[in-house]
Amino acid sequence: MRKEKVTMKDIAKEVNVSLATVSYVLNHSEKEKISHDTRIKVLETAKRMGYTPNQAARSLANKKSNLIGIIVNLSRTASSSMKYQSLDLASELQAQIYNAGYDTILSITQELEDIQIKYKHSLEAVFIIDINEKALKKITNHYYVPLIFLDCDFEDGLFYKILPDYSLMIEKAKQMLGEEHPFLVMESIINNRMKEQIFADFEKDDIFVSKRNTSLKDFLAKKTSRKGIVIGDTLASQVERYIDNKQIVILSSDDASDLLLEDTRRIVVSNKRKAEVAINILEKLTNLSYDENGNTRIFLCPEE
Repeated sequence: MRKEKVTMKDIAKEVNVSLATVSYVLNHSEKEKISHDTRIKVLETAKRMGYTPNQAARSLANKKSNLIGIIVNLSRTASSSMKYQSLDLASELQAQIYNAGYDTILSITQELEDIQIKYKHSLEAVFIIDINEKALKKITNHYYVPLIFLDCDFEDGLFYKILPDYSLMIEKAKQMLGEEHPFLVMESIINNRMKEQIFADFEKDDIFVSKRNTSLKDFLAKKTSRKGIVIGDTLASQVERYIDNKQIVILSSDDASDLLLEDTRRIVVSNKRKAEVAINILEKLTNLSYDENGNTRIFLCPEE
C-alpha cells in the first residue's frame, strides 16, 4: 500500500505549532521571526517524517533574490597565507554558485564581529568558512535560510559541515614519510573541534601554528633533521625555503598548485572539490532533500 505524502499540517501537529509557523520555516521565510529552537524542531521533524515540498507552491509563495552569501570568517591573528587559502575557497564557491545560476555577496569578517552586516540582505542560502561552535547560535539566530559550513566541524546534526578527512590524510602522509612522529606546520584556524582532531596526531612541541608575529624560521631551525607535514600550499612554499622538500608532505587544497617545487609530495583535497560538494548539498537543501541517515558531516577523502 502506498504511503500517504507527509504534509505541513502533519508536521505542525507533530511539533505542536501552527501551520503558518511550519510554512514559514520550510519556505525559509523571514516574514516572521521564528525562534532557533522551533526552527530546529520543524526541520528535524520534516526530515524524519520524509516531507517533500510542493515545488510549484513554493515558487509561487517565495520571491527569489537569486543571491547566495559567502562569509569568510578569519581569526584576528590570521596570517596572509591563511587569508589567501580562505579567499581561494571563496573564489571556487563563487564560480560554482555562478554556474548554478545564482549571484553572490562576499563578506570577510574577523570572528563574526560584524555579523549584522550579513543579514541585511535577502539571501537564499549562506556558505560560512570556519566557525567555532560557540558562534553557531549567534549565526543561526539571524539566518532563516539554508546554512552550509566549510572547513569546520561541530556536533549539531542539522547543519551540513564539509571538511577534509584530516585523520586519513595525516596517516597517509606519515606512511609516505616513513615517519610515525613528524612535526606539523599549519595555519591558525578558528574551529576548535577540527584543530583538536589535527593536533591529536602530534606531540605538542612538534606543532607550529602560523600567525602574525610568529617565526616559522626559528621553529624549522630546530627540525632540520626531522620530517614534517605542512597544511596549506602557500605556507608550504615558505617551509621549502628552510627544509629539504624531500623531508615534507603537503596537505594541499589546490589541485594544480604552482606554488611548490615540482617534486614536492602532496595529498590533495581541493577547494574546487569542496565547492562542488557544497553546491550539490545546497540543491538538496533547497528541495528539503535531507540525507535519510542523518549524515550531515561530510569528510572528503584525498584525491588520486
